Amino acid sequence: MKKINFTLPALFCALLLLSRFCMAEPTEYDIKKVEYKNLVAKLYLPKTSKKVPVVIAFGGSDPSWGMADANGEMMARNGIAVIGLVYFKMDPSLPPTLDHIPLEYFIDAINYAETVPQIDAAKIGVVSGSRGSEPGFLISILDQRVKSVVITTPSHVAWGGMTTASSAWTYQGKDIPSMRLPDIANVPQLQRFAKALEDQEQVRKAMFAFEKINGPLLLVSASNDQIWPSTPMSKQIVDYLKAKQFPHQVDHKIYPTGHGFSSETAPEIKQMIIDHFVRTLKN
Repeated sequence: MKKINFTLPALFCALLLLSRFCMAEPTEYDIKKVEYKNLVAKLYLPKTSKKVPVVIAFGGSDPSWGMADANGEMMARNGIAVIGLVYFKMDPSLPPTLDHIPLEYFIDAINYAETVPQIDAAKIGVVSGSRGSEPGFLISILDQRVKSVVITTPSHVAWGGMTTASSAWTYQGKDIPSMRLPDIANVPQLQRFAKALEDQEQVRKAMFAFEKINGPLLLVSASNDQIWPSTPMSKQIVDYLKAKQFPHQVDHKIYPTGHGFSSETAPEIKQMIIDHFVRTLKN
């Protein structure tokens, strides 16, 4: 199996720069290192006497703190706490590659949220994107404490690891059923994803049980995605949930950009993500 290559999404780099200009009266916040089990994470905590909702934020194939930090700054300034985490390569305690990542690691971030007195543990959300869409969906399905979800450039199925043909994700010691990219010479990655998704039986086995998500869902996809077909896969999610008569609101916004979106679209996407969590968690 060929390695699945992903670029660092430009969106959250742009969001980090733009977030400080989008609120007239931003909420002050503290940043602290999370000391809980084996989590490698930061807590962005608004300075307020009231309990605040919290969003668990993490990235995809880029192991850096970019996604966690960008969401931490933009959410905390709007009165929403963020537990931003990394899950491979960035610490000796973490797996060195995006392979066989235990979903229990992400669920521990939810467990940690319940230990913080300033956090309202009845109001927990998840935000992620790209390869991080897979654990983002999975923990939202597995843990009913998650009440609101935002996923950018998502996949509707799980995929194999970055360096092995095995699953990228495990739960209770077992591999999550996943898809593999066909090893076809001289064929762009996007086309190999499309070829893999033609196998409807494998798609059925690897597709997430989206109907088990316990809250509203916002999907943001890129119609010119050069990495994987995020818009068609997002439409599959929307159609699936309609067929299942999903009781919560589902929004899907499409942008005519590549996988990392663009600096022109970043302000609107940023505000849309903030508005989603303010509406579904804070208010």
